[in-house]
Amino acid sequence: MLHSALTAVAAAVTITAVSTLCMYLAACWRARALRRMNPTMTVYAVLIPPRSVLTILNLIPPWMKIMFPPNWTFHGKYDRFKDTTDGVFAVCTMDQTNIQVANPELSKEIMVNRYKEFLKPIHLYGSLDAFGKNVLTTERDEWRRHRKIAAPTFSEQNNALVHESSITIAQGMFAAWDKNSVTSSNGTQCSRVDVASDMMEFALSVISSAAFGIDIPWHTEPDHSEFRQGFQISFRQALEIVVNQIQIWIVIPKILFLLPIKYLQDMKKGFDEFEKYLDRIIDDAEGSASVEKPKNLLQMLVKATLAEKSPESRLSKSELKGNSFIFIFAGHETTGGVLHFALTLLALHPKKQQKLYDEIRQVLGNASAPEYKDLAKLKYALSVMNETMRLFPPVTGIPKYTATQTLALGPYVLPARTYVSINTPGLHYNPAAWGGDLFEFKPERFMASDAASTGFAPFSEGPRGCVGKKFAQVEFVTLLTLISLKYTWKLPEGVDADRALDTRHVITLKPKNPVEIIFTPR
Repeated sequence: MLHSALTAVAAAVTITAVSTLCMYLAACWRARALRRMNPTMTVYAVLIPPRSVLTILNLIPPWMKIMFPPNWTFHGKYDRFKDTTDGVFAVCTMDQTNIQVANPELSKEIMVNRYKEFLKPIHLYGSLDAFGKNVLTTERDEWRRHRKIAAPTFSEQNNALVHESSITIAQGMFAAWDKNSVTSSNGTQCSRVDVASDMMEFALSVISSAAFGIDIPWHTEPDHSEFRQGFQISFRQALEIVVNQIQIWIVIPKILFLLPIKYLQDMKKGFDEFEKYLDRIIDDAEGSASVEKPKNLLQMLVKATLAEKSPESRLSKSELKGNSFIFIFAGHETTGGVLHFALTLLALHPKKQQKLYDEIRQVLGNASAPEYKDLAKLKYALSVMNETMRLFPPVTGIPKYTATQTLALGPYVLPARTYVSINTPGLHYNPAAWGGDLFEFKPERFMASDAASTGFAPFSEGPRGCVGKKFAQVEFVTLLTLISLKYTWKLPEGVDADRALDTRHVITLKPKNPVEIIFTPR
């Protein structure tokens, strides 16, 4: 019996070793063919792709030098490109070629000038169709139909609503901070805040209000009893489950939800109830579209789709739900994470914090909050956002695909079915674009009007750029201004920059460690 078991184990190990060797040799063969086409290109052969849309692969440990280490895109920044001549290298596996690009000119060529040739590999995005097709997971004519309706809904009217919602939610957040304040050793009142958690809750509340018209009071469970008829949980609970469990939801086989496991059943209930809420909100919006002015993003989306004369041009109910979901998916963690990193960076750089406050006072005078028209004048606050996203890009790769075409890119020839990824950290840390001080937190570099035109793509660029860019900017600048008017802040003693700014990455870049920041009223 034991001998048979050992024989079986030995056979399995042998088969695995031979299979692995064959996979690696196939990758080497593919790399060799690519080098013949592009003699000046740096090419690596690896066992699995260095990055995937399902970035849970980043949890796999490195295997010697034939695999890229986990989270290499951010932690490596431009290091992998130092051996290249122009910020481009290739990674070949047994069945795939992936071109990594950190070259500003070639990145612009891909995203802006030739976006119709370098397509989004939508076959990798199927898991994000959780509630229906949407502007993120479609291409060509189908994408144009989605964008035609979705993009205009992110209007000045909605941006003004984002500004208003941000002020209301911030006031509730500040009240909670002040309520929990303590007396410091020097006799002043201060609040210790888990900024990562609060910024995520803030971003979630803004989306709930501005996108769906449902206000979520800070740290309380709203009643909404009339809205909960026919539902098992509140909208807030459903929304929190969706945003907190999305990483698991998109990779887990749905057959597992048949198992009587409470964690899985609670997750399924959250997603099912969220879809029911979307159905209710869409039905209400369709019923009032002809008599009421739209008051939130989803109502605007419904009205825009009903305005299309041709039924074929309209978004289906499934597509309306799909776009609603993707607005949450794209806007919650990204904005919450950027706010966390910005506040932490400013805590580490008190002179920058003071410069921010000085500009705000210069623009607002003695006002206690900015009006919407003031936001365009708060250039340093927006520069803080841009510099934070340069140093900590929420999305570390923008994937493209050559599909069935063989394409030229600069001096290179890219075969059909080649993946091309804009390596955002590599782009943002490219010394040719950002100079010798690129590791410094320096918002001033974005004060020039054309500063973000080269080597900067946190929202992607071109026609496929993020439709919610202004939404995020209004939310960020409004909150940062309000915080600056009310508080100064710093890290607790003994917390160093490396720990405070350490990151983890599954779908978006986010803080690794829970770090409190001390806020002191002015």
